[in-house]
Amino acid sequence: MGLADFWRGQAALSLDFAQAGFVVVDTETSGLDVRHDRLLSIGACLVEGCCIQLDRSFYRELRQEVASGVDNILLHGIGAQAQLRGDPHADALRAFLEFAGRRPLVAFNAPFDDEFLARDIRRHLHMRFAPTWIDAAELPKALFPSEAQVEKTLDDWLLHLSIEDIERHNALGDAYATAQFFIVMLAKARREGYWNARGLLRAQKNHHWQRKR
Repeated sequence: MGLADFWRGQAALSLDFAQAGFVVVDTETSGLDVRHDRLLSIGACLVEGCCIQLDRSFYRELRQEVASGVDNILLHGIGAQAQLRGDPHADALRAFLEFAGRRPLVAFNAPFDDEFLARDIRRHLHMRFAPTWIDAAELPKALFPSEAQVEKTLDDWLLHLSIEDIERHNALGDAYATAQFFIVMLAKARREGYWNARGLLRAQKNHHWQRKR
């Protein structure tokens, strides 16, 4: 089975959190506009059995023809030479898909990461990227509605929950921080009666429906 055929399969959404796997993702880019800016790096952590599997993580820097500007480099720390020597896009993206498998993906502000990944996977691998996303920016609005009125950014939540911020604005460091936050949400979701990825998606959907009423 080829990679494209494998990705046409469905994610396992009905497994209990104790057995389920999630891949927590973060990307660093040259800017915020998917029409003009470039994907620079991908970081991902594996969460299985409600624990971060520290020995199974993913990080790739993608080769650029021209390095991003100084202000952008100061933000994410990927220097000009590192950008020029990164992995070919196709190799890095294929490796990411193989790491993620069919597991649901988790990101803080998932639509942003999805847009850049989907664009580059389509461009370099000629594949449609359509995973199941859980948005760690939206899910807490359903699980922690009072706190979510105050806590907006990932930094807000990390400070609120006393989660150590090891290396912000590095794709793997941000993925690890988001994974720690996600584990807190899994515990709260269990107490609220949700026990699998399908339930998390339902909680997100219910939150959006209630907000639009």
